[in-house]
Amino acid sequence: MNKYELMFVVNVADEEKIKAAVQLVQDVIKKIGGTVDKVDEWGKRALAYEVKKQREGYYVVVDFQADPAQISELDRVIKIHEEIIRHIIVKLED
Repeated sequence: MNKYELMFVVNVADEEKIKAAVQLVQDVIKKIGGTVDKVDEWGKRALAYEVKKQREGYYVVVDFQADPAQISELDRVIKIHEEIIRHIIVKLED
């Protein structure tokens, strides 16, 4: 298993949708056989540029471990979730 860091930005329209998006990401990581090490919620911040007509977003960073073959499934699920407006998954050095 490799260590990864996932940063994603959630639409700030509704507090419940933010919590649901954070929980969804954690559930998918567990479903693909990974483990969540740390969830760091940075909160509401201004975006560098407008994304989907939004100027602000709720930033979340998740450190996790997973099998490299399963990362594409996590990426696929995040892409189809409407409330997550941007994300990036980075493999961390050992």
